Amino acid sequence: MNRRSFIRTGTLAGVSLNALPLLCSGENSQSAAQALASGPDSVCQAEGATGRASGCVIAYEYPRSIPTAPNFKLIAGGHIVTVIKTSVGPFATFACDGPVEVTIEVHNPIHRIRIAPARHQIKAQIDQNRVYFTLPHPVNLLIEIDDLEQFFLFANPIEQSTPSNSASNVRYFKAGQVYEVGELRLFDNETLYIEGGAVVRGCIRATSASNIRICGQGILDGSYYRQGPDARRTIVLENCRDCRVEGIVMIEPSSWMFVLGASRKIVVSNVKELGFISGGDGLDIVGSSHVRVENCFFRNGDDCIVIKSLDLRGQPHDATLDFTCDVEDIEVTGCSLMTDLGGQIFEIGHELRTSSVRNIHFHDCDVLEVREYGAPFGIHNSDHAVISDVLYENIRVEHHYNKLLEFRIFQSRWSRDKQRGQVRNITLRNIDVTVSEFNPGYTVSVIGGYDAAHTVDGVAFENFCMNGKPATSGDDVYLFTNDHTHNITFR
Repeated sequence: MNRRSFIRTGTLAGVSLNALPLLCSGENSQSAAQALASGPDSVCQAEGATGRASGCVIAYEYPRSIPTAPNFKLIAGGHIVTVIKTSVGPFATFACDGPVEVTIEVHNPIHRIRIAPARHQIKAQIDQNRVYFTLPHPVNLLIEIDDLEQFFLFANPIEQSTPSNSASNVRYFKAGQVYEVGELRLFDNETLYIEGGAVVRGCIRATSASNIRICGQGILDGSYYRQGPDARRTIVLENCRDCRVEGIVMIEPSSWMFVLGASRKIVVSNVKELGFISGGDGLDIVGSSHVRVENCFFRNGDDCIVIKSLDLRGQPHDATLDFTCDVEDIEVTGCSLMTDLGGQIFEIGHELRTSSVRNIHFHDCDVLEVREYGAPFGIHNSDHAVISDVLYENIRVEHHYNKLLEFRIFQSRWSRDKQRGQVRNITLRNIDVTVSEFNPGYTVSVIGGYDAAHTVDGVAFENFCMNGKPATSGDDVYLFTNDHTHNITFR
């Protein structure tokens, strides 16, 4: 198929997207700055400020009713891209197949910009109220410009295949429309496809189903429901097998955003979440096993990636089955994560009403921001589970504040079991923590068991670096322990 056939058409803020062709490397072009100044007749020829042609770009057709952010304008590879307003901050999303020149324009002169994750080493050029940079490939970014709202940029890979909108097992939501679905239930072998530019408002449920796929590059908007008695967790898959959730953007939750309950063999890939509320967890892996989470971007009000085991049937809108199952074989990789109102980035707990939680691997992830009283690394065992064999590896922490890590066994307001549990064999390997002027003297790390029979035993810090310097003792990570903690090592 000719790549030009991917281009979406429609209207955006009164500008015809039919006039904006797909740009590929080597085509004639002019600068993005000229395109912004000259309007849509010029933008269809735009390149980037560096003079290098951009790869192919797909700008999505959004409904005109969707709220946009007036303080930001964005051009990617010559296309005006809709900047959507949310309670977290504005975001823009498009698809591309290679290096793309990006221009962002704001109202006032720009003095400072941060593009994260820092590991991508994306360098920006500032010219008065515009900033220019090149995306090396499809990537999800946080962009901070001076004291403006945080801006989120989600550049998707171009989809290689899409489901047929006429297939009987496909729920297909086309671009350019808002769909008020309320609760949408999926069954065996069904695909829910949200096309880039479509907005689906409501929640998704599947119970005892297999081979489900939720995909596309459109938006799933949880604001159909409100906080309080009406609240719904946005996606719940309970007792499901062999399912994939990929590509979508999730916004405006009224509760936890995504729950895997008593499910097996699930892949979550390139899902983007923007949530603000307290209690707005990102992904709760509850009594589930054999789960892979890859290349996601979560900005949550509460915990980002959470492992639990509990019975949610007291909330019938969200669960019909018991999720108090053992948890094992969880892998989280290539993700960028932020929490705002006090949650943890990687959390195991608090509710762990099962026998075993084991073989958990978090690796090659970026912690972009932890605000309030949360921590990048959290284990909170307030029930009877034995937590063992947890590996944090190749993690980059760009910002933390109140805590760096907290591994504890204790009784909490969420405890239901009378007996406490254990924590065994935790490894933090190749961790790179950025230390700011606000951390020393304020930030702490806490490791503590419950009593002599319920202990934290075996926490290894291996090449755990603070501003590039390996930690050699607890003092280097601001560590506090109690008498029920054993075998903490640094090497």
